[in-house]
Amino acid sequence: NNEMENRTAASCTWAWVGSLSMGMIFFWSPVVSIFTDWLGCRKTAMCGAVLAFIGLLSSSFTKSLEIRYFTYGVLFGCGSSFAFQPSLVILGHYFRRHLGLANGVMTAGSSVFSITMPLLLKKIGDALGLARTLQILSAFFFIQIFLTFTYIPVIPLKTNSKKCSTCLHQYRRYLNLRVFRNVTYRVWAFGIATAVLGYFVPYVHLVSGANLKEFFCHQL
Repeated sequence: NNEMENRTAASCTWAWVGSLSMGMIFFWSPVVSIFTDWLGCRKTAMCGAVLAFIGLLSSSFTKSLEIRYFTYGVLFGCGSSFAFQPSLVILGHYFRRHLGLANGVMTAGSSVFSITMPLLLKKIGDALGLARTLQILSAFFFIQIFLTFTYIPVIPLKTNSKKCSTCLHQYRRYLNLRVFRNVTYRVWAFGIATAVLGYFVPYVHLVSGANLKEFFCHQL
């Protein structure tokens, strides 16, 4: 029983690293939207790719769980948020009539990559170890830094020509809460927020749960 409790506690402790990273991706989404309106898709995505690259690379050089909370959970998660959100915004620059189709094709492409990636990571991890695997993954984000140059905005950034621009004006410009007056949007936003409370649980706990189940079967 003590061994079972120790393994369960260890799994939950390590699961915090991944769950913190996923939480950062969506927690920073409103802030990323503001930076996208302010700096544009290219600069925002480039900064995110740099942060994610630093987070993954630094995670490969430490074995401390507490440090990985910051390097992988915070740095990588925050960087992924800044790198991901502009990829959705840039679609609106190029597609009008077929925006839904373009978004679906992009999502399908990422899904295919997500299906094949674990198989590749399993072989790399078994052969090279976790540190080398993180370094290889960081190389993808290093490449993404240069891929952000392909983000060529069609819609120009809105610039304020008034010299007497106040902080309150900037606040209302970038944090417009009038969208919540729309009942349909409120239902959709809070519905999605409620649904994702359990959506990412299998991503974090499924593998450790399967390992614990196998351990229990051997004990019996």
